[in-house]
Amino acid sequence: MAYLPLEVITDILARLPVKSLLCLRCVCKPWRSLIDSLDFTHFHILKSVETKSNLRLILRKGFQLFTVDLDNPNEAVELPHPLMCYSNEIKILGLCNGLLCICNVAEDIALWNPSIKTHRLLPYLTAERVRDPALCLRGPRVYGLGYDAALDDYKLVRVSQYIGLNNLSFESEVKIYSLRTNEWKGIQDMPYALRYTKKMGVHVNGFLHWVVLRKLEMDENELVVALDVVGECYKEVPLPESFKNLFLLDLGVLDGCLCIVAVHEDMDIEVWLMKNYGVQESWTKLVNLKAYKLVRPLTSSKDGQDILFETDHDKLFMYNLKSQRVKDVNICGVPDSFEALVCVSSLASVNPSRRANGLSQEIEDRYRMRDNFLSEGFKLVL
Repeated sequence: MAYLPLEVITDILARLPVKSLLCLRCVCKPWRSLIDSLDFTHFHILKSVETKSNLRLILRKGFQLFTVDLDNPNEAVELPHPLMCYSNEIKILGLCNGLLCICNVAEDIALWNPSIKTHRLLPYLTAERVRDPALCLRGPRVYGLGYDAALDDYKLVRVSQYIGLNNLSFESEVKIYSLRTNEWKGIQDMPYALRYTKKMGVHVNGFLHWVVLRKLEMDENELVVALDVVGECYKEVPLPESFKNLFLLDLGVLDGCLCIVAVHEDMDIEVWLMKNYGVQESWTKLVNLKAYKLVRPLTSSKDGQDILFETDHDKLFMYNLKSQRVKDVNICGVPDSFEALVCVSSLASVNPSRRANGLSQEIEDRYRMRDNFLSEGFKLVL
């Protein structure tokens, strides 16, 4: 391979799994420099998404995480995570480019790449403060993890809301964490009411998406709002024109595109895909399902003919777009109930160079030692 052009070597390496790439870093210095580069990390993620390879299914049950290699989906194996939580539930707050953001009962938050087994503990974020004493009912608190390509920065967003007891008014507090600066800051409040309390923001095309309402009223229609993680501003995402008499909406990502699960009042379920982001006319209906309470699309097969779904947090099934037939998916080791999501295996780093921000190697090593120490479980949990 020494005689091959660098472009050809890069294309070959970008098709390999992360485990192989970590071994190939030892071949020679040029390969190590290439594999460690930011451009290669992004190219590897792009190639994995395009070819639908290097994908893993993540299953959460209580304080446990399990993983299934979707290139060889024979068995679910337990996935050790960096937050000790003493048999208490952990939560998945966000997912982006192979990075998971998880939280434990002590409200420790870690940004974690399970493929290369690195993580970073985020600075502690204090509880929200109600600005208006009349707004005394704690409302939803949701998170979302996004990527700022302009600054090569991963950002975690926390949206907290309080509800007025008398007039059903609401106010929000939005905080955003930057991995590059390792700090939280406040940004513009979200001018919408969150619809669901346990739905993380869905990241597509540099935007985080949630289902919201303009007003807290019974007959108010659900909307989809997008937060630009670069400009830190909000916009509404146009829904398909045919949407009428909806019972609820849910969001997801399928083949890198924003996906909507629409449950109508007659309990018919439709799955829509926005093929051209931001263009209303590009919404395409993929699936129409009946006899299910709730479904979530996870990923599609390499040929695009089958879609893997989770239903009712206890079952996986495959839907064939051509035959419109459903086939149950049984994987050894899958827990009896779970939250499921699909994560690309990547080389994305949670340790951006602090020396670029003026910090020494000694301080960088001290940060790493702190994160490793806390992740071993030396935090008292009451």
